[in-house]
Amino acid sequence: MENSTFPSQRSISSISTSNPALDPHSNSGTTSSTSEFVNHGLLLWNQTRQQWCGNKTPQKRASVREPKLSSDTSYETLLGTNKLFPQPIPLPEMVDFLVDVWEQEGLYD
Repeated sequence: MENSTFPSQRSISSISTSNPALDPHSNSGTTSSTSEFVNHGLLLWNQTRQQWCGNKTPQKRASVREPKLSSDTSYETLLGTNKLFPQPIPLPEMVDFLVDVWEQEGLYD
């Protein structure tokens, strides 16, 4: 019994060669063989990335920031409560603080 929902191999091959404009390997059709491929997605991605990253030329920092945490700050006074910090603490400074505390307590090797 023949299943008519699936085209035969002969009809598939005749469909793929009957329309040269849909054949990606064909040089005929609406595109010319001399045009160069332009990846518009890559161009848009690079443009968006440039806007997001900004100008990455090396610049000297105008001033050295003073540390937000004093040297006598303890873990309990800083993190022992649920109160918000009076001012934001930069991540590198907080990491250094925690590493120092963990080393003192023997928790960080």
